[in-house]
Amino acid sequence: MRRQRPVILLGFLIFTASSILAEDPSSLLIQGVIEQQLKAFNADDYPSAYRYASKHIQSKFALDEFKAMVQTGYPQIARSLRTSFGDITFSEDSVHAVAHVDVTGADHVTVQAQYRMVLEDGSWKIDGVMLYDRTTPI
Repeated sequence: MRRQRPVILLGFLIFTASSILAEDPSSLLIQGVIEQQLKAFNADDYPSAYRYASKHIQSKFALDEFKAMVQTGYPQIARSLRTSFGDITFSEDSVHAVAHVDVTGADHVTVQAQYRMVLEDGSWKIDGVMLYDRTTPI
């Protein structure tokens, strides 16, 4: 039995490494954009966070309105402790994507978020966020 454990562990590590290496570059870019915006929110750097928003979002909300909207409507996004990325799906033309992300806020409430992404001028931008199930800690 003891000899099987290292083989199983090695197999798991190889599988995990190959999964990471096979990750779609666009998926990694999208994850980076979301992580950077969350980092900016946590630092109260709303001008930087605003730069990750799409032209569509920026046309609907001035910076002050954007800040107020995030702080009041998306408290877990405004102050996050951790994130876990799920599937990222792309449109047929690869210009739009939806990223599924679990976000745990400073209030320890975890929300399931769907980030709508759009490729603008060669960069991925956040075009909207929908929050779903909220899980409150016991």
